[in-house]
Amino acid sequence: MTSASPAPAPPRPSRLTWRRARPLIALAAALAAAGWLLTVVESSSPPTSVPMQQAASASPPPAVSISGKLADGSEYTPLFYADAATSVGTASSAGTDDRLVLRSPAGERELRRVASDRYAQFLGFTAADRVLYWAESAALPDGTYETRMWRAPLDGSAPPASLTADTGAAVFFDSEFDLVVAGGRLHWIAAPPDDSARTELRSVALTGGAVTTTSFEGRFRHTSWPWLLSVDEQAPLVLANPETGERRTVTRAAAESVVCTPTWCRSMVQAGDRHLYDVRHPDGTARRRVPGDLTAITVDAAAAGRYELFTELNVDQVRLVAYDLDSSSMRILSPSIGITSTRAGVVWWADRPANPTAWLSIDLRTPLDR
Repeated sequence: MTSASPAPAPPRPSRLTWRRARPLIALAAALAAAGWLLTVVESSSPPTSVPMQQAASASPPPAVSISGKLADGSEYTPLFYADAATSVGTASSAGTDDRLVLRSPAGERELRRVASDRYAQFLGFTAADRVLYWAESAALPDGTYETRMWRAPLDGSAPPASLTADTGAAVFFDSEFDLVVAGGRLHWIAAPPDDSARTELRSVALTGGAVTTTSFEGRFRHTSWPWLLSVDEQAPLVLANPETGERRTVTRAAAESVVCTPTWCRSMVQAGDRHLYDVRHPDGTARRRVPGDLTAITVDAAAAGRYELFTELNVDQVRLVAYDLDSSSMRILSPSIGITSTRAGVVWWADRPANPTAWLSIDLRTPLDR
């Protein structure tokens, strides 16, 4: 999640890390030593300003609000929204257990409870056909860590089920594509067992069973299925389709940092103490400057295929805004926020940075101009 403060820090290239600082970072450090870097790669043509509409004056769209606490009084932190009213997140139980809890209009349901001394991390959430999928990494009695894939129906019609612990050196980028459901299988990325510049494409059937592993040349992460996006800062920025073998090189310039889907790219350049953002297609066309003193809130481009989401410093407050790629206009989603995040087309935020009294969410898969 992005923390909103009077002076939000700009995103910077960083080594691959797990979602939170835990002993599991030893694995991430090994991946980084092998050259696995989460980075935004430079683009080839310099940014240019293009006239565009000013920020919309319309009032913020309605958001769904839930309490910052569970029914038992525990503080709740959402990690994923299947829709604007259905979220899954974490809560602790008097410091003894870490809980994964599903909240919906039907109530609260505990999905997982793990002793806090196992340092559990819940990662890579996705949902398909009203089934939730996630990865759980936790310490074992011998001091090693295990990453296991799980599933649970959102309606509670069956208990959570483990799909596999054969996950390899699974890598998570805090991206909505960390886990992908496609072709009746759950897909994820893993680093190879050596220092080679290759990627393991791993998958398991949605009902569990044997894991399929395919070695792919280069270091990549998933983006819009079936495409991959390169993450090697020492190599060109490439979009690759492992099903067809097609590879598209995204042009780059020395000063520009870029993330892409096969349809849209978001680039950033530093100008003094500000960061300037452009949007464009991977081939460089339809380039536009996004106005404002902005900070991107996600490593992915084009939320819901249409919006770029930013926090923006506005006098002494931080507001949440959405830039519409279709209309080249800006929409204020909230005039003042605490922390915010987005995944799979839903954006959510807290009303204040510490101890939120409420979490609010908007499903961007329903266009804001409807």
